[in-house]
Amino acid sequence: MWYTCLRRRMNKMLDPKGEDRMTLAGSRSGRTGSDERTDRYIFIRSAAGEFAGCRGNILRLESWWIISWIMELMRLVLAGLVPFLLCAQDTKADSQTLELFEKQVRPVLASSCFSCHGPAQQFSSLRLDSREHILRGGKRGPAIVPGKAAESLLVKAVRHDGLKMPLTGKLSDPQVEAIARWIDLGAPWPELSKGTLGPGDPGFYEKITREHWAFQPVREPKAPAVQDSRWPEHPVDRFILAAIEKSGLKPSPTADRRTLIRRLSFVLTGLPPAPLEIDLFERDRSPGAYERQVDRLLRSPHFGERWARHWMDVMRFAETLGNDWNYELHGAWIYRDYLIRAFNQDVPYDQLIREHLAGDLLEKPRLDAREGVNESAIGTAFYRLGEQGHDDCVRFREIRTDVVDNQIDTLGKAFQGLTIACARCHDHKLDPIPTADYYALYGVMTSSRMVMRTADLAQVDRAVQQQLQERKPRIRAELARLWRLEIEKIPRYLMAAHRAWKKLPPEENDLRELELDRVQAVLSALEKHQPEMDEPLYPWIQMAGEADFTGGWQTLAARFAEESRSRSAFNRQNFRPLGSEGFAGWHADGKALGDGVSLSGEFAVASEGREAVSGVFPAGIYSHAVSQRLNAALRSPLIPKDSKFASIEVMGGKLGARRAVLDNCMLSEDYETLNQDFPAWVKIANRDDQKALPFYLELVTKPDNPRIPDRPGRLKATPEQVSSPYSYFGISRAVLHDIDQTPKHELTHLNRLFADRPPAADFVMLAARMASAARQALTRWSEGKAGDDDARWIDWLLRTRLITNSIDQSPELRALIEDYRALESRLTPPRVFHGMADLDPGYDFPLLPGGDATRAGTPVPRGFLQLIGKSKGGFQTFGSGRRELAELVASPDNPLTARVMVNRAWQHVFGRGIVATADNLGLYGERPSHPELLDYLAARFVREGWSVKKLIRLLVLSNTFQQSSRNAAPSSSDPLNRLLARYPVRRLEAEAIRDAILTVSGRLDRTLYGPSIQPHREQPKDYRKLHQGPLDGDGRRSIYLKVTRHEGPRFLEVFDFPNPTLARGNRDETNVAPQALAMMNDPFIVDQAGVWADRLIAGRVPSAEARVDAMFRTALGRLPEARERERMSGLVKELASLHKAPLDKLLESREVWKDAAHALFNLKEFIYIQ
Repeated sequence: MWYTCLRRRMNKMLDPKGEDRMTLAGSRSGRTGSDERTDRYIFIRSAAGEFAGCRGNILRLESWWIISWIMELMRLVLAGLVPFLLCAQDTKADSQTLELFEKQVRPVLASSCFSCHGPAQQFSSLRLDSREHILRGGKRGPAIVPGKAAESLLVKAVRHDGLKMPLTGKLSDPQVEAIARWIDLGAPWPELSKGTLGPGDPGFYEKITREHWAFQPVREPKAPAVQDSRWPEHPVDRFILAAIEKSGLKPSPTADRRTLIRRLSFVLTGLPPAPLEIDLFERDRSPGAYERQVDRLLRSPHFGERWARHWMDVMRFAETLGNDWNYELHGAWIYRDYLIRAFNQDVPYDQLIREHLAGDLLEKPRLDAREGVNESAIGTAFYRLGEQGHDDCVRFREIRTDVVDNQIDTLGKAFQGLTIACARCHDHKLDPIPTADYYALYGVMTSSRMVMRTADLAQVDRAVQQQLQERKPRIRAELARLWRLEIEKIPRYLMAAHRAWKKLPPEENDLRELELDRVQAVLSALEKHQPEMDEPLYPWIQMAGEADFTGGWQTLAARFAEESRSRSAFNRQNFRPLGSEGFAGWHADGKALGDGVSLSGEFAVASEGREAVSGVFPAGIYSHAVSQRLNAALRSPLIPKDSKFASIEVMGGKLGARRAVLDNCMLSEDYETLNQDFPAWVKIANRDDQKALPFYLELVTKPDNPRIPDRPGRLKATPEQVSSPYSYFGISRAVLHDIDQTPKHELTHLNRLFADRPPAADFVMLAARMASAARQALTRWSEGKAGDDDARWIDWLLRTRLITNSIDQSPELRALIEDYRALESRLTPPRVFHGMADLDPGYDFPLLPGGDATRAGTPVPRGFLQLIGKSKGGFQTFGSGRRELAELVASPDNPLTARVMVNRAWQHVFGRGIVATADNLGLYGERPSHPELLDYLAARFVREGWSVKKLIRLLVLSNTFQQSSRNAAPSSSDPLNRLLARYPVRRLEAEAIRDAILTVSGRLDRTLYGPSIQPHREQPKDYRKLHQGPLDGDGRRSIYLKVTRHEGPRFLEVFDFPNPTLARGNRDETNVAPQALAMMNDPFIVDQAGVWADRLIAGRVPSAEARVDAMFRTALGRLPEARERERMSGLVKELASLHKAPLDKLLESREVWKDAAHALFNLKEFIYIQ
């Protein structure tokens, strides 16, 4: 194929692991690039078909994008811009580098180095408290070499390479690497000039708050006067033109209609326009034609996909939690779909803020009846999208503090455009954010529980649940009828088992009329060596050795009465309820627990297998009372700090689990799966020795357990068990205590064998008495009047098989159970996501000096930034304060909120924000290029109801947006086109490139929503949740590809898909050789070229030239120019010769048209917005 030689040569630039080397490294034939003439090097000679080792010529189009990559590099070198792009700097740096210093470097230096190398003392004459001192160094020379961490003494010392510093012990690996990365980036250290106020100086923050533009109230300015009154058609153009004219420039003419609709379609939907759409627009010359196109694309469901993905960058969206085992972030796709719907429905931005910060607390949540979800609550998932450790949070407290830090960092950048998290260890060095503000927010975050939540509304599956509940009385009645008959045989089974136990010969009738396996079940119960006293067979076993049965029975009855009183007294004295009666104070979530506490005698129909029921239970809460398919989570109140233990009487199975959650550590290993058919006591100790951490218990079904699927070896379950839709738990009692024991089982259910009865004379009388007790329990159960003692008797009868638990007992029962299960199968899988919940009183978190999680200072009242005036004094609220926080952030009076969002919208429409640092409007960030325009848009945004669609519509209807990108050469007064005298050419984002390829090939599946698709991987690693997916992602848009923290979709990553560790409002936009390699070699590209070829061959065209025209229209939205048509047609003929395709069969050759399609994918024009 035409690219085979070049691909073979370029592959030599990759090491065996596939990692990229610098393009200038080249292959054996020479360097692949240079800052001199491009045609001197093999990379370009190959592209031009001049290298002797290549068969055939590559398509010679001026826009062929590998050549343009080299040319672009040359242009930047000649313009003197490469040092800028490579961040070659001394003391200046971008905001992300300064953030690295403030968050990860300065705190380490302050806590570990300044005591010996600070203002007070300087061992070895070395100070490390300023850049000037670090560069000057000490007796051994400069401490650092900016840009060269490996050569820096400081790095060698903290790595213990010779010198071993600090003296208190080696820094952690992340701390060491942060210092090294900071030095490699030039070791920026923001410092104020002498004589100016600095952090900590009286009046410093007040001065910044008073003077910095972003902290001033938004005022709507008037549009400025301009000289050319004909060009601007609305205020945006007036602001832009005024700046252009001031610089002596002129705006560009309007772009041609083909360019305009292609630009508009990518900006609004991320997809190329169809050829028919282009034709219709080019022919529509009526007034308002462009405006109608804008409105059509704003109404497209794909608008939400495009703009949701922009927001997901800021929310550091990923679907795993990172670290060693990369746990699944269950339901992250639910949040993604929530965003798509929100942008499509144009949910007001202030509402979106409230939903993100406190959607679970809104008085009137936004409910979507069609989707069947509580939209508002889903917004809180943004808190949970960050990376999270899974070690023991009690031993490693920084795990929890890092999670909250990431939440504060994301909230600050996303909604306020500030690096609030830089105040974690010390007062912010430039912005007016004291450390107290950071911990005021920390208290807000940590006062809420991080929990799994069910997005489904109560009405989802409610009709099916009601129908299931309506069927249970009929099942109960049929079981009672069958069991009533069997109870009459209980004495015979007991006596038959007794004879076998005593090695006596069986009765002849027993051999004929009794089921031997049921006799064996009773015998097994009799043969227990030390049965519990609360077992119904305990009296039988105790009487086995008595010669005087009546006397022995009287003695046993007295002992039972005394033991019963003793156990009741013991339980009263040592145990107190966890929560109020009936589990008041406990918090339920999920589709299963809508009816609350079940009465005694509740039973669950077995969801599968030959058993009819999975149990009859005492009063309590049972997730499977209706179906094991229904999910549930039940959470206790906070365990009082003075309680050493909590015990719960629980049951469960199929990976239902009980969890002990300490300090909101959701990935703690402190959980156990339940495998118990009847409630039994489980004791949990409070592991917090200092009794300072919030602690609660929860019971969860499988979908609600954040650790399932768990790491290898932790969970003894097969993949089938993990993927099964069934899971359940139940709880009947919960207590607190200080003694290291669980409550004793009381004996009230056995009173019916002893109380108010004459002594039993023999085993026959005892067997009759036990049958009577069973009969009484069954009668009460069948009438719906059972108590806990009745439930225990029926449970015992089922376990000892004295009554049958099989759907085959009668045709009527089988029909009832099969009907129940068929209806049960209609229950939909629950939609569960990581969210937040305010279930406890809020508490003020202590300030941690230096950010050290082990050093608690004075508690800071919960609140927001002091620079937002209304938050001063803290939140006066019972709960976390998230609701109050949401109102402050969403307030029209907040000077930052509208500016930040307007700037983001401008960035995605024009490629660069009015403030280039989209996540930082503080002093670290760049100043706005058009400050008055930013304020005009922010004020209008609020005035028009915070409508994102109205804002975007305003921008794309401007003449500024409609300008051509083909202006005269850039002016020296605006070389980077920040004034927008022409529309900026920019490369498509990674997702738009992939989606465009799928669109052009005809493979794109435009289905919206649903669980994510695993991306294709070269080496799947299932144990790290890196599973294999289809090569083409099932044709779905890129937003539906699963994003994992260990390894993102490889093709997207080559084109600067962001690392989801931190909020990223600004993506990198690189132009590097691996991108060319990906477009040539990636299996996805090659595969889609073949899909396109198949589509082309299936179509009918009269000639190869006509097919070339059709390919250009599909890929680029235009017909080829004459020269392009000639060259492409020539390429097709050469490919026919290469593949030995007869000219009369040329239109049917898949290999020819696959190579031709591949060539068009590699045009630079294909992946750029003009």
